[in-house]
Amino acid sequence: MNVPRHAPTSPSVRVGLREDAVVAPGDGALIITNPFGAVTVRGLPARVASLLRELPGTIAGQDELIGRLVASGGTSQEVALLLLTLDRLNPILVHTVDPLLRIVPIARDAVLRPAVLDPGDTVRLSRFALVRRSGEGLVLESPLSRHRVTLNEEAMPLLGALSRDVMVKEAPEALSHLVAAGLAYAGDADEEEPALRTWDFHDLLFHSRSRSGRHDEPFGATFRFLEELPPEPALKPLPAGPAVELFRPSLEEAAAADPPFTTVLESRRSVREHAGAPPTARRLGELLYRAARVREVSGPTPSVPYEVSSRPYPGGGAVHELELYLVVNRCAGLERGVYYYDPSGHRLITLPARTEDAHAMLALASAATGGLLQPDVLITITARFQRMSWKYSGMAYAAMLKNVGVLYQTLYLVATAMGMAPCGLGGGDADLAARTFGLDWARESSVGEFLIGGAAPGTAGS
Repeated sequence: MNVPRHAPTSPSVRVGLREDAVVAPGDGALIITNPFGAVTVRGLPARVASLLRELPGTIAGQDELIGRLVASGGTSQEVALLLLTLDRLNPILVHTVDPLLRIVPIARDAVLRPAVLDPGDTVRLSRFALVRRSGEGLVLESPLSRHRVTLNEEAMPLLGALSRDVMVKEAPEALSHLVAAGLAYAGDADEEEPALRTWDFHDLLFHSRSRSGRHDEPFGATFRFLEELPPEPALKPLPAGPAVELFRPSLEEAAAADPPFTTVLESRRSVREHAGAPPTARRLGELLYRAARVREVSGPTPSVPYEVSSRPYPGGGAVHELELYLVVNRCAGLERGVYYYDPSGHRLITLPARTEDAHAMLALASAATGGLLQPDVLITITARFQRMSWKYSGMAYAAMLKNVGVLYQTLYLVATAMGMAPCGLGGGDADLAARTFGLDWARESSVGEFLIGGAAPGTAGS
């Protein structure tokens, strides 16, 4: 494979600044502000500065820009300054390859310098590239790229062909730009990189889009639906069904009986082998009370326009979008069945789940342990997605998974302190869980699974 070199500008390639760039004079300089910061350029002649002020949201060929500058009386020195300034503005420079592609920088350090490839070189689309609808058109993106490509209809045959090797001579400008943008590769460069070979497509995409730095989408607490949708309440409306009141422990007595915190922390284990006796309803109630109950609900307020709650485990923005469902196989004092945990009333609501679905949930949980045990109690953690995404953009799902992690640890520590047998699981079937608990998969479905046994071998457990 040839080592990429920088290509000269072609008549089919035109450039401009991002539409949201603002070019304005300030303190004897030209300041170009953009989503990633600001660039200050000093010493520009008035004709060059005037030309640059016209570039946001417009597209022009380099020869056209030079011609306009010369027509207005620009000198060769001014032409050189224009080209040097455009090169400096590369991180916010939009490129089009007519009539196929429009390439927009989406990250602070985006730089596009099309590579020179030999006509006989071959190019293939990166396996991390994806096409999706955005607005009224299609865009090509990749977590490896700091650019987003808008596709014209004429580009679709080329894009389809790039699932296999395409010779550069078939579309030299488009292919050199796609390679430079990190959306395609020449030869086998993409497949040879060990760091990339170990990534799954969806994991790398999720990593790149759930943190800032490689995209220009809204990110963080944007409250994007503030004027469109009411926030979901802190407490989910209770499902219909018989209620089972749970034991409420004395926290003072529990604190006095618990081992020291460091002992609990150091002895925490994932227990995949249980002592003979199953957990009791009393101890299950104590576990849920200490780990997952609602202490308080407050709000909304002018600064926090949604209800928040306080619980024993932390939650991003005090949103607490997680819910608990139990599939009980063996628990002394509690009938086998499927339940929703009411964290405010501290009780279990019996759900009308199909027996075969409950059995499938338990079988899947057993398989997740390598078939080492038959679960006593399976706790499935679901998320009310809209509750979190109403506030956060870009990071909502990532924040939910972090919340699952801290709930796992809270359950681990409380169960360990109580001498019970905890085991967090690495995966589950969200469709099966939604069917078992009577949920809309897109509105609320499973994001974590946790097993509880009466006691680990060698512990007293009751």
